[in-house]
Amino acid sequence: MALSRGTKFVFVIFYIVTLIFSACGDSFDRKIKNSTFPTIKISPIDGKEMVLVPAGEFVMGTNKIDDEKTHLKIGAVKPLFLDQHPTRKIFLDSYYIDKYEVTNEEYKKFLDSSGYDELPGHWKNGTYAEGAGRYPVTHVTWREALTYALWAQKSLPTEAQWEKAARGVDGRIYPWGNDYEKGKSNMDIDGARGLVEVGIYPADISPYKAYDLGGNVMEWTMDWYQAYPGSTYKNPRYGKTLKVLRGNAFQNAGHYFLEAYRYSFSRTEADPNDYFVNVGFRCLKQLTTPK
Repeated sequence: MALSRGTKFVFVIFYIVTLIFSACGDSFDRKIKNSTFPTIKISPIDGKEMVLVPAGEFVMGTNKIDDEKTHLKIGAVKPLFLDQHPTRKIFLDSYYIDKYEVTNEEYKKFLDSSGYDELPGHWKNGTYAEGAGRYPVTHVTWREALTYALWAQKSLPTEAQWEKAARGVDGRIYPWGNDYEKGKSNMDIDGARGLVEVGIYPADISPYKAYDLGGNVMEWTMDWYQAYPGSTYKNPRYGKTLKVLRGNAFQNAGHYFLEAYRYSFSRTEADPNDYFVNVGFRCLKQLTTPK
C-alpha cells in the first residue's frame, strides 16, 4: 500500500523520536566501564558491520591554493580548494561508522521491513537488478538516505565525522595515505568507470578499516553546504539549500578526474531532493565517551 505524503512525514517523525530514545541507552550505545569500546560492532537492526572511530582530535580541511586557476580552464565556477579552507583541529567524541556503504540488498530489507515505498530511481518492478545486491544503493535522495538511517537507529555522518573516518589523525590526504596510485580505488576515470560491489578495492581502506571512502560512490552527509569557521571565502551557494557530498566516485567523464577532487577533504554540494547514479551513503552511530 502506498504511503500518502502526510503519512510519510509521520513516518520520518516516528523514526526521529525512535532515534532520540535509542540515544538514551540501548545495548548498542551504552557506556562501558573500562572506557574502551570494541573496534567492531554489528548494528542490531540492519545487521551492518560498523567500525570504531575513537574520540580525539584530527586535522580537517586544507590550506591548499590553486594558483593556476584551474577551474577557469575546465569551465567550472567554483575555485579549487577555497571552500575547504582553513585547516583546523577538531575534537570528536567516539562513534561507529558503517564499514561499507549501504547496499541494494540492505536497502531492500529496509523497504520490506518499514513499509516505506519510495524506491531508488533506477529499480524496476520494486527491486534492484539481478546480481546487484552487493552494489551500493544509488539514485536515493538525501531524505531517503536519512530515513534509512533513522530506521536503523543511526544517523548520516557530519562532514567532520566522515572526514575523520577517512583521514585518521595524521592528516593524510587519501584514506590509505598520501600517495595516489591508480587502481587503489574505484575513483574517477582511473577505476572501473562504473559501479562495483562494496569492498572490491581492498586498498581503499581508512585507518579505522572503513572501505570505499576514496571511491565507488560519493556519500550524503548531514551537513548543509556552508563556510567553515574562520573561512574568508564567499560563495553565493552557501546556506541551507544544498547538502554536502563527500568522497569521490566512479566517473565516465567530467572534471571530477582532477587531482583536487580525489582528496579526502574535497567537498561537493548537491540538491538534497536530487539523486545521482554515483551517489550513495553510509550511516553512523554516535557514542558517549565514558567519563
